[in-house]
Amino acid sequence: MEFILNTIRKMENDQAREFAFGDDNSLKEKLAIVFLNPEDIKQLNVKPDSIVKIYHDSGAVNVKCIQDEKVPLKMAIMPVSIWSNQLTKVIQNELEFKNIEVKIEADEKPILDYKSILQRIKEGSR
Repeated sequence: MEFILNTIRKMENDQAREFAFGDDNSLKEKLAIVFLNPEDIKQLNVKPDSIVKIYHDSGAVNVKCIQDEKVPLKMAIMPVSIWSNQLTKVIQNELEFKNIEVKIEADEKPILDYKSILQRIKEGSR
């Protein structure tokens, strides 16, 4: 299904806070997530807290979907993090992190930890 992805900063889902006070597991639990409307979760035929793949032509990432009634239909909201950064784009020399067209589908592949994502970046793949 097609969605519009926007990144946000939330106090309880803050990357700097998790690096300072959390650990590798809390980083992934609090930041490798996407907030979706309950109706969209039903349309995707997944349950809340399931793993979904979010992707577009130049990036992809697996994260856990979180049900949030406040999120508009067909919108995906992710905390600013290394996971959401896998979906940002550079267009005309500017970083795009809002209103990104993405597709979302159910996936059973695991969510990568941040060290694995960093390794992929170092190897030149997203």
